[in-house]
Amino acid sequence: MVHSKVLGLDWYIKWFASIVLIIGAATTAMNMYPYNMYFQFVGITGWLIVGIMWKDWALIVVNVVGSLILSFGIIYYHFY
Repeated sequence: MVHSKVLGLDWYIKWFASIVLIIGAATTAMNMYPYNMYFQFVGITGWLIVGIMWKDWALIVVNVVGSLILSFGIIYYHFY
C-alpha cells in the first residue's frame, strides 16, 4: 500500500530557506561580504515565515532577532 503525502507550502519554504542559509554560511566562509548578509537574511526570513505558519514561538523569536540583526547590518552597509 502506497501512502501519498501532500506537501504544504511550509515544506517548500523551509527547504528553500535552508538551502539559502547554507549558501549564506558558504559565502561567510569565503568572506563574500555583504552577499553573505543578503543570503542569510532571506533564509532567516523564510524560517520566520515557517515559524509563524507553525505557530512555533521558539522559531519566531530566534528568527525575528536574526532578521533584525541582519537588517541593521544591511542598512548600515548601504547608508553609513
